[in-house]
Amino acid sequence: MRETGESFPRNTLRQAELALQGWRELQKKFAVPNLSLPEFERIITETTEQVDLAERLKEERSKAVTVRNEKLKDVWDLTKRIRNAAKATFGDSSSEIEKFGGKSSRQRSRKFEEEEE
Repeated sequence: MRETGESFPRNTLRQAELALQGWRELQKKFAVPNLSLPEFERIITETTEQVDLAERLKEERSKAVTVRNEKLKDVWDLTKRIRNAAKATFGDSSSEIEKFGGKSSRQRSRKFEEEEE
């Protein structure tokens, strides 16, 4: 199967290895214009290294995203904890709640009342 935008099969390297193996076995009877066996071997090696690098980076990115998400969840939990402590200290309807990034219940209820009209 092919991924979007790709013009090669997923098993390209496997197919290249099979072609390389066939070329090695029949090199005295076989030639490819403007391409030598060592050059094809070098290209396969370089491509394999690049694929391996891309896979390592993909794995690292996945781990980094997981860690990022865990950290953001922790920060969000602490933020909610701080806001709840502010509500407990100052009251739901106090103007001090706004300093913590929240809205006082008076503002929310006024907005709700305006929308009903």
